[in-house]
Amino acid sequence: MGNGAPANSSVIRERLKVLTSAECLKIAERKMGEAIGDRRHGKELKATAQAWLVLAERIAQIEAIEALKAKGE
Repeated sequence: MGNGAPANSSVIRERLKVLTSAECLKIAERKMGEAIGDRRHGKELKATAQAWLVLAERIAQIEAIEALKAKGE
């Protein structure tokens, strides 16, 4: 068995769906709701929600840059 990392990672990338910032925000909201209702795993769910918020912010920045680029073409 050889090192199949490059082939495997390209297959994974092709199968991954690109999320929008709005979709990430929805996931963050859902996770925050779950955190509020879960005494046992609330802290972990809150941290997960915060990570989704960070991701949403970064994707929103990329979306804004892409929109500016498209406008300039």
